[in-house]
Amino acid sequence: MKKLKWWFMVVGAFYLLLALMNMYFVLFDPGFAGSMITFPFPATPDTIQAFVDGWSPFAFEMLGIATFALWAARNPRRYLGAAWLLVWLEFMHGVLDDLYLIVRGYDAVGYMVFIVVHIAIIVTGVLAARAAEAEAA
Repeated sequence: MKKLKWWFMVVGAFYLLLALMNMYFVLFDPGFAGSMITFPFPATPDTIQAFVDGWSPFAFEMLGIATFALWAARNPRRYLGAAWLLVWLEFMHGVLDDLYLIVRGYDAVGYMVFIVVHIAIIVTGVLAARAAEAEAA
């Protein structure tokens, strides 16, 4: 279970960092998103605010994933099923969504970097979950 515990902690810390970075522009400075993101459409203050409003559920979701993963690290055996859910979310909400955004015209290089990160989380999560399942058996 040590591998799964560490996986939960590392993924939780990574998502906490992402959540805090995203919460900054969601809660305090929507204009910051306009300076950091290359939009494939004209970026006015109103369109940036609409983007940030649409992005806010994702930012809060990252905070939820972060806090849950850190909580699950306390007792990884109990939350083994959650590890598989997080792996699936990494694929669906990570890899597939990033590919969708690339197709929609967003920065391909930035999203490809995140796709590599998502794949690393997926692979290490599968390995950690399988090891935990074998240990539990």
